[in-house]
Order: sequence, then structure tokens, then C-alpha cells
Amino acid sequence: MDLTGIILGSVFWVFIAFCVFIAAWKHKKMETLRQETARLLIEKNPTIDSDMLAQLLNPLTPSIKTGTAFRMMRAIGTIVVSVGLGLWIMGFWFAFGSGDRDFITALGGPASLVAVIGAGIIFAARFMPRPPAKDNETEISKSSKNGLDL
Repeated sequence: MDLTGIILGSVFWVFIAFCVFIAAWKHKKMETLRQETARLLIEKNPTIDSDMLAQLLNPLTPSIKTGTAFRMMRAIGTIVVSVGLGLWIMGFWFAFGSGDRDFITALGGPASLVAVIGAGIIFAARFMPRPPAKDNETEISKSSKNGLDL
């Protein structure tokens, strides 16, 4: 077996592990900064209001409009499925260009996994609150409601 397939598969999984590591590190760093800010605030002002301290340690999440998560998950799922299909196309391109079938073997598994993850994200979007009906209307239906029938 050619080492190219093994190297491509290994590079893909090392990249995925790197992305997960960076996300976890960023989350830990942000939490450390928040705790450090609270500690400095308490040191400088020992009579701090408990409500302000609670808000600093547990900030309120911004309000999200209904349907935003649904749209975002559908868009992300579509992008991820497209990346999976692109990996398959890239594997076929390299395999037929070089005459070596190891590219399909090396990229087929990760490409299928990425495409299935994207399909799972699209499926999971079904369980999110949908946007209001007025956002889903087309221009034609809007104009006919205003008395401008086409």
C-alpha cells in the first residue's frame, strides 16, 4: 500500500484534533480571564455588589430571534455536506489523475463522515424553533396580500 493514503488520512484527523484542541483551549482561556477579572475587582473593591459579581461571573447570553438557530444549523449543515462531497470529488480527481486508487480509500472514509455529520446537523435543525411565517413568504405572496395580484 502506498503511504500517500495513510498520510492524507492522518493529516485530516490531526487537523480535526487540532481544531478541537484550539476550541477547548480558547474556552478555558476565556473562563480564566473572566475569573481573573472578578478576582481583581474584588481586590480593588471589597464591598462589591453581589448582583454585579454574579453578572460578571455568569454573563447573560444575548437574546436570539426565533428561527435564527434553525437557519444557522441548516446553513452550516449544507456547508458541511458540501465539504464532504468536495472531498469525494477531490479523491476521485486525484485517483483518476494519478491512476492510484489509494486516494479514494484515504479520502472516502473522512468524506463520508463529514457528509453524514452535515446531514445530521440538517436533521437536528428540524428540532429547533422555526422562523415566523412572515419571514418565509416570497415576494409574490407579499404583493398579492397588498392587493397587487399578478
